[in-house]
Amino acid sequence: MTETSIARPAAPGGRRPVPTKAWLIFLAAGAVGIAVYYLVPSGLPRDVVYQAFGVASAAGIVVGTRLHRPRRPLPWYLMAAGMLVWSAGDAVASWNADVMGNDDFPSVADPVYLIGYPFVAAGLILLIRSKKLRADTAGVLDSAILTTALGVLSWVLLARPTIVTFQDSVLAAVIAVAYPVADIVLAAILIRMVTTPGGRTPAFRLLVAALALLIVADTAASAFNMLVFDATDQIDWLWLASYALWGAAALHRSMTELTEPDPASDATFSRWRLVALTVAVLVAPGTLAVQQLTGGRLDVWAVVVGSVTIFLLVIARINLSIHQIKAVDAERQQAQLELARQASHDALTGLANRPQAMLLIRGALARAQRSGAIVGLLFVDLDGFKRVNDTLGHRAGDEVLHTTARRMESAVRAGDVVARLGGDEFVVLLEPVVDEPAAVGVAERLVRAIAEPISLTSGRQAGIGASIGVAINSDGGVDPDRLVHEADQAAYLAKANGRGRVEVFAASLRAELARRAAMERGVLDAVRGDEVTLRRDPILDLGDLTVVAAQLEAVLIDPDGGSLARSEVIDVLDGTESMCELDAWVLRLGASPGSDPRPTAGVAADVELVRVVPITARHLSQPRIVDDVRSALAMGVRPGSLMLLVPAVDVLDDLRVLGHLTQLQGLGVSVCMDGFGAGSGATDRWAQLPFDHVRLDERLLGAGVGPILLRLTVETAHAFGYRVLAAQIADEDQLRALREAGCDLGQGPALALDQPGAAGGAPIPPVAVSQRATSPVGTGRDQ
Repeated sequence: MTETSIARPAAPGGRRPVPTKAWLIFLAAGAVGIAVYYLVPSGLPRDVVYQAFGVASAAGIVVGTRLHRPRRPLPWYLMAAGMLVWSAGDAVASWNADVMGNDDFPSVADPVYLIGYPFVAAGLILLIRSKKLRADTAGVLDSAILTTALGVLSWVLLARPTIVTFQDSVLAAVIAVAYPVADIVLAAILIRMVTTPGGRTPAFRLLVAALALLIVADTAASAFNMLVFDATDQIDWLWLASYALWGAAALHRSMTELTEPDPASDATFSRWRLVALTVAVLVAPGTLAVQQLTGGRLDVWAVVVGSVTIFLLVIARINLSIHQIKAVDAERQQAQLELARQASHDALTGLANRPQAMLLIRGALARAQRSGAIVGLLFVDLDGFKRVNDTLGHRAGDEVLHTTARRMESAVRAGDVVARLGGDEFVVLLEPVVDEPAAVGVAERLVRAIAEPISLTSGRQAGIGASIGVAINSDGGVDPDRLVHEADQAAYLAKANGRGRVEVFAASLRAELARRAAMERGVLDAVRGDEVTLRRDPILDLGDLTVVAAQLEAVLIDPDGGSLARSEVIDVLDGTESMCELDAWVLRLGASPGSDPRPTAGVAADVELVRVVPITARHLSQPRIVDDVRSALAMGVRPGSLMLLVPAVDVLDDLRVLGHLTQLQGLGVSVCMDGFGAGSGATDRWAQLPFDHVRLDERLLGAGVGPILLRLTVETAHAFGYRVLAAQIADEDQLRALREAGCDLGQGPALALDQPGAAGGAPIPPVAVSQRATSPVGTGRDQ
């Protein structure tokens, strides 16, 4: 191998990793080959081994590329081509020196060697570019600074001395300088590879080691030439090791990752990078100082050009760093703003959330207090939204909320605020508002906008409505909680009065709320203080007028001697937690072993009557209803002798309520739905509902309702498998009509056990209980 011998690159990347140890075998073969190289005689035998290394390296790169199938194979094929060109140069050099006996410089092999460098450099550059998803200007500048410093050293230590050595031959000088220039290019590529962020895979490390050995070998060869060595046998092992490492890099499975884009962020400015750049900046003045101290020739212009170039690159690097710092600061500020927005806005609708809404309302009230303006607040409670969630799914529900939010924003003024408090509840802050009618006008516009059908992305349509409460702050108060509460109560009133309407919070409503709050406290105090008693209303079998059940109702005892029945309390407190507590109290007391459900002492003691306990819709919608019933059954009452009387409101559309009813029936408890018939809704789904009995709507017994409608309603209930109960039977005519219609059970003044002649004009025997009473009311569809 001559002094101009150079080494070679290669490395692949791929998508389908193929398990193989070929790279390790290749390295081991390379180590054996290096030993063989130094054992065989000099001349053609040794040259044959050397050329075999070059061909094997190119073959290893091609085989690794075909085996692992990198995403971009071109960089590896270019490096393989460079290896083959260098191997061809080795062959030409061997023929020229060993066969022809020529040992002149430059030789015919040198242009061939130089042609191989562009192939290898192009392959490495493409390898680097394939790793980057975006430009790494900082890395390019850092690499340029280090490369410039190496260029200054290369000029001072190699290039200029080489030109002096071959000053008699321009061609020799050009070719001699071309080698260190090519090595500087490869060194720049090596620096760029190392500074490019990405995984440091085994293939990457093998490739970096191969390139580094090539540069070291070339540099050493140039130094030997200046020292007038006539051969480079002492460093041939560096080129041979470079060949072996290049082929092993391509054969390693991790070569596929070298051409895969790296999504990672830019490389951090590490301490070692700072040290390297500092040394690079000091190279030019340091070189000049060393030359001055040693009395050598001063390379002033080389140092000046190098220093100016490095200075300009450092200025560009500083400028880039300043821009990067500004960009990071802007991103941080944007992130802070986004976090603040997320903390104050609802993620689904983009509207202000509850905390932000309360802040905005407080600010509006404070401004209104100073200016004397009027602030209006609309509390929007969506109607039928739960049905959308239950029937169409939560994704459809989210889409409905998003569309509703946009409609509300379009229906109000630009300065007004729409906020979502949570679930299906919204508020609209009107600041300022002229007067109460103006606020009501906005609310009515919202009702119309929200009621428009919503076309979902699934192709289906959803329909909801809105009940809106209006509260006006005109007294200079600054309590946002009070204003929201007043608007909420007005919305509750709108919902209670039929939904899809607007109600205004007035002074009378404030008084009603105070009365309601006082009554709710009174109910809770009565339950906790056992100031409640039970009223037992008989339920008779209308076939033979025997007592089969008793409805248990709580009666609150006033400490002053008065009393308040549940029917009077529920009109005010329906939907409150206090009513749930009252119902639970009735369940516990009615099921206790010492409790007597008989409405009168005239019913035989050995007759087990069914205990009928009314339950509110709120209680039925809560999971506690199942636990409350279980607690009652645990006290000893038989499941078949307990019946729950539940309201029909929302039962058909509330999957949660239906689930609770199913669980209750699973416990063996009977369920009676109140309000059947006379507008109780479509009947096509009633056959699937978990009821055993239905209680007729009282309007069916009113004036103007003929016997045909009553009979049809009773027959419809029977067709679904329900037993039918009629309440509030006021006189003998109603009783007769019900019996003729086939009604099963009844209760009311006309059937009071203490009223002589109540049933059909004849006194009811005090112990008249049918044999069926041992299975008191029956189980509806089971019979």
